[in-house]
Order: sequence, then structure tokens, then C-alpha cells
Amino acid sequence: MSTSIRFDSIDTVASAVCRDEEPVLLLTDFDGTLCEFLTDPNEVELAPARRQLLASLAEHPRVDVGVVSGRPLDDIKHRVALARDLYYAGLHGCDIEGPDGATTVPIDGAELADLTEAGVLLEAIAADIDGAFVEYKRQSVTLHVRAATPEDRRRAESTFRDETSDLLARERLRLQPGDCVLELVARSSWTKADAVIWIRRDVERRRNDRVRPVYLGDDRTDEHAFSAIDSDGVSVAVGPRPAGARYRLPDPAAVELLLGRLLRDITPG
Repeated sequence: MSTSIRFDSIDTVASAVCRDEEPVLLLTDFDGTLCEFLTDPNEVELAPARRQLLASLAEHPRVDVGVVSGRPLDDIKHRVALARDLYYAGLHGCDIEGPDGATTVPIDGAELADLTEAGVLLEAIAADIDGAFVEYKRQSVTLHVRAATPEDRRRAESTFRDETSDLLARERLRLQPGDCVLELVARSSWTKADAVIWIRRDVERRRNDRVRPVYLGDDRTDEHAFSAIDSDGVSVAVGPRPAGARYRLPDPAAVELLLGRLLRDITPG
């Protein structure tokens, strides 16, 4: 018998975030959290209402806002398109920009060579699967199978495991599975947990005060970020996927409602 998923109310999550006068660091994933998934990731756009809510929250004296994504930094900055003092973390945290600081995680030559080899393997898999394609980033190479049939997804995943086992055995790359993606990442790369930690430290340095971290995410890669949220923080999973977050909302539309409620309920500093 399947167990039904219990989602929390907007009131419940907002109350956890706004329970006292402590400054809030609001961090959110992009695809599947701020925006609904599309078969072609290049067609994903941030709804104007959600952009305005992020902008208004970023202007609030008690709130710092950041977007943490697996997309490249320039891509996520272009899609969020806010010039205000936001934090942007691209490539799961390998490139981060803030209001007055930035960090980049380097990749070494051996990892780069293995990523090049991985690209050849994944291109061969994608060529045999309708709807599959390969995406290249600075520190990773990814097989996307969202547009494939369920049967073809299973076949692609099985072939992927077989074809990349020797490459992964070298331990210079690691597997970072996501929803309908199979990503090989340089082992030296940061995760979203590293991004949360770096951004929180930078915000607390700038404010000279502790902040309550809040993280919203939908993907398996967001589990790293959930694990980095202290007991005084608020972790929110979006969607029905099993997750280690404390709270759960059903979809990006609910995230939009939460952003609006936070804007209303967070008292001025």
C-alpha cells in the first residue's frame, strides 16, 4: 500500500520562518521550485509575479535572498534577472556571486580529461534514446532523459551505469543523480551544502549578526542543502519526492504563495 504524501500549509511554513525577529536568509532552488519543469530547460522562465516577490523580499531590511542552482552562473542570473543585492550560486555552488564577494571552485586537469571522456560516452547513449541529450558545464557533463519514455529512461539509466563504471572507479568524478538527469561531476566540485554554508557565513559577516537560514528545493541535489540547515533553520521540500526536509509544499505555485506570505509576515527590522 502506498503512503500518501502530507503537505504542510503555507501558514505552518511561514510561521516557522517568521517566529521571531532574527534576520532571515532565504535560499531557493530554481527549476522545479521557483519554476515548473519543462522538457526543454532552455524554455524555462521565471514568472513575473515570482520575480517581483523575490525583488521585494530582497529589499526587506530583515531578509537576504539567494538562488542556488545547478545551472551555470550566467544562465541563472539571466533567468532571475534581478539587479538587486541577491546571492547567485551556479553549478551547485561552484560559482557564487554576492553583493560584495564571490568564489569559484577550480577543476584540475585530470578531472577535466575524465569529463571529456564522459561526454563521449554520454553522447553515444543519448544517440540511442529519443528525447535524450547531453549538457556540458564547466565541472560536469549531464545526460538528460526527461523527454524520453519511461522505458527508454530505464534503458538509458542501465546503459549509463554499465558504460561509466570504469570511469567512476578512477574516483576523479562522482555521480550526482537528479530528477530525469544523470550527472557526472568533478569530485572536487562543491555541492549545494557548500553553497549554503558559504552564503550564510558571508551574510552573517555583512550583517554582523546570526541569521535564520531557509532553503527550498525539489531535487535530490537539494538534499545536500537540507543537510546544511541547522536545527534553527527551515528546510522545505517542494513536490512529492521523498526528502529530508522538515517541511513540504506541493509545487512552485505554493512556493509563490509562501513568498507572498513571508513578505506580509516578516516584520520590519
